[in-house]
Amino acid sequence: MKTDFYLKNKNKKVSWRKNQWKWVVLFLIPGMALYCSLVIYPVIEAFRLSLFHWYGGEEKLFVGLNNFRTLFTSEIFKSSLWVTIKYMLINLPLQIPVSYVLAYLLYKKIGPFRFFRFVFFLPCVLLSVVVGYTLNILFTPWFGIGAVLKGLGIKYVNPLAEPRLAIYGVIFGDYWQWLGIKIVLFYAGFQDLPVEILEAATIDGASELQKFFRIVIPLSWHTVTTVTALLLMGSLRVFDLVFIMTGGGPNHATETLSIHLFNLAFDQMDFGSGSAVAVILFLLSLTLTIVLRRVMQRFFN
Repeated sequence: MKTDFYLKNKNKKVSWRKNQWKWVVLFLIPGMALYCSLVIYPVIEAFRLSLFHWYGGEEKLFVGLNNFRTLFTSEIFKSSLWVTIKYMLINLPLQIPVSYVLAYLLYKKIGPFRFFRFVFFLPCVLLSVVVGYTLNILFTPWFGIGAVLKGLGIKYVNPLAEPRLAIYGVIFGDYWQWLGIKIVLFYAGFQDLPVEILEAATIDGASELQKFFRIVIPLSWHTVTTVTALLLMGSLRVFDLVFIMTGGGPNHATETLSIHLFNLAFDQMDFGSGSAVAVILFLLSLTLTIVLRRVMQRFFN
């Protein structure tokens, strides 16, 4: 009797597990369908369109890799590629160390940490349109920073109107708006730090700096890798804030790959070249993310 009861229960568990997988697949289908239609299909279509010469309504003309050859001989494309890389290279060392240290200070609950946590995250909830127009007004000579400096008798030049300075004005806007989200991500990562290890280090006489460099940073290195990868991809795909503040100007000084893609595809209606830029941007993001993860993993090990 006991054996029969055991076999019946075992059969019920096996059948329940089989039915469980059916329910898992059933609930995954809508999400996978949405992901394939909004992510996978556009990527495949971009790769396909990059091989055609197409201006919308007319018939597509297959040109192979000619769109890519045309791009790499274009001075505007080369400039936009350099602007994108420069934007990323300046953004990474500016945001990661500062956000990491500020998040650690919030984790240590130094001062009115709740107030500062609110202040740091507040710009993240603002629309990029609002941030862009606000900074445009702030940088104008007759209002904001310009008005204050002129009142003090100091010569002021609008950085967004100068080709050499415009990229730094845009980076300042990105820094101000999105620094808070990195702080929140690091702060969340610090919540998983093993308190007993930190307490043991304190008992052994370790200073705060020793604990920070020898315990906190190694244990939170995976969070650093994730946040760095997110920042890298965001810097490569930046569009809205730059488009609102400068539109890619002056004289293409802030025209990133995303803005160049937009100009080709929707201003000039050259969907083939626009798709080629999208493919290059995709491959660049993928390559840099893989390289970054491997480099940071080796550095950590």
